[in-house]
Amino acid sequence: MRRFSMIMLMMAFMFALLTPSCSRELQPSPTPTEKPLIGKLTFAGSTTMQPLAAKLSEAFRRQHPQVIFDIAAGGTVVGIQAVHNGTTDIGMASRQLSPEESSGVNIYVVCIDALAIVINSENPVSSITQAQLQDIYMGKITNWKELGGNDLEIIPIQREVSSGTRGAFDDLALEKQEALAASLETVITAGDMAAAVASEPAAIGYLGFGNLESNIKILEIDGVLPSQGTIHDGTYPLFRPLSLLTAPTSQPLAMDFIDFVLSPEGQSYVEEFGWIPINK
Repeated sequence: MRRFSMIMLMMAFMFALLTPSCSRELQPSPTPTEKPLIGKLTFAGSTTMQPLAAKLSEAFRRQHPQVIFDIAAGGTVVGIQAVHNGTTDIGMASRQLSPEESSGVNIYVVCIDALAIVINSENPVSSITQAQLQDIYMGKITNWKELGGNDLEIIPIQREVSSGTRGAFDDLALEKQEALAASLETVITAGDMAAAVASEPAAIGYLGFGNLESNIKILEIDGVLPSQGTIHDGTYPLFRPLSLLTAPTSQPLAMDFIDFVLSPEGQSYVEEFGWIPINK
């Protein structure tokens, strides 16, 4: 009898060794490590937004170095089309989209941009009215002396038709008309616009606030210069949204980037780079 009891005790001891304890089962599992973001994001669209997207991507890559960015331009129309047909992850638009363009597309306004009216730094004119600006591009005012400047034929410069900046200017400044001035010239990119105005004493053009160069002059419109304050109080009339676009074909990684851009950190970079953050 005593031998039987000893055998049972040994069996119970062995069973206890082989069976996981209850306390071990109740211990919480370790928090899973967040997987690093890996992949490649493609962009197409607004040449105004291209440098902003490039700078924001550099800030994003400091946190996620395994993400690669391919940031092409081509103009807002190109970006909208590329998102619709699934050939890019993120489109860039520097104007409002029409109802047809926005159908099936997610639009994320990431900042506000002023359309600055720029002239050559040697031009003595400092201010014009919005009506005079329209008359210049419509060919009704043709010489700078009519505006208090030198006796030079005005050379208005516009962007090419796929440009979102061109679309915004036509909508806001020309009230949805196309420029008709006989001396009108057309350039492709914001950089081309800045270079043309800087090199031609009689030129007038327009640039996004984040694309301004130091060697050109900004005109007052109705006595007001573009700034964060004058856009917020409504005294400067020429401004537009800058947006990133996605579609169902975009990679999930695209939303990680857009969430970063819209975060307080991302918006602080937007302001640092020269644009107006949406949270202000």
